[in-house]
Amino acid sequence: PIHLKFNTGLNRLGFPEADLNWVGSHLKASGVMEVRSLFSHLAASDDLEEWEYTRGQIQAFENIIRKAEPHLGGKPFKHLLNTSGIFNYPEAQLDMVRTGIGLYGYSNDPETDRLLRPVARLRTRISQIHDIRPGQWVGYNKGFTASAPIHTATLPIGHADGIGRHFGKGRGVVFINDKPAPIIGNVWMDMNMIDISGIECQEGDEVIFFGKGHSAETLAGKAGTISYELLTGISRRVPRIVLE
Repeated sequence: PIHLKFNTGLNRLGFPEADLNWVGSHLKASGVMEVRSLFSHLAASDDLEEWEYTRGQIQAFENIIRKAEPHLGGKPFKHLLNTSGIFNYPEAQLDMVRTGIGLYGYSNDPETDRLLRPVARLRTRISQIHDIRPGQWVGYNKGFTASAPIHTATLPIGHADGIGRHFGKGRGVVFINDKPAPIIGNVWMDMNMIDISGIECQEGDEVIFFGKGHSAETLAGKAGTISYELLTGISRRVPRIVLE
């Protein structure tokens, strides 16, 4: 069995509609392939300003289905919708849907996110606390220089774990006892530093990067990226604890 993909506007993978006859003739000539499903992929289902483009993709796929089925000698499953498509274009559900980021509890839309429950949290613990005087710098290459007395905490997690350098220099924010603490200076291979001034905490206390009440989408957005990259980028060396 095979799954046959058609390109309707994402222009990444799939046969163009113009190749339908060619595809059909090769399928019949092979005599060994059964088309289990026909599918395509939406380019901008999360952006309602691109409604017209997405509707055009849906209509193009429906047209492909009508033209393709006579070549197939059966009724394969049809599927088109990703997570955003499920919420924004329910009329195009067809036989199946493909929820990706939705399985993690995110949807690309803050209103819809409230209906979902994130399935993962990323946490670590404070390794060491430092008192930093004005004029002292923190981390490699003077990534941060204190303009006033501050308290910092070192966390044992860095870009080798999936917390990239783009989260440094105040862009990323973590939480200690539900209080925000910005990542300061440059993120290192195995560590990063946070400003804990005004937060009651001690070495060994838990620090949350994302989880219940602290969205991975929000953290990612502060660093100019998306939750997909953050969630899938957590490296294998970070232990996974599965709760049932």
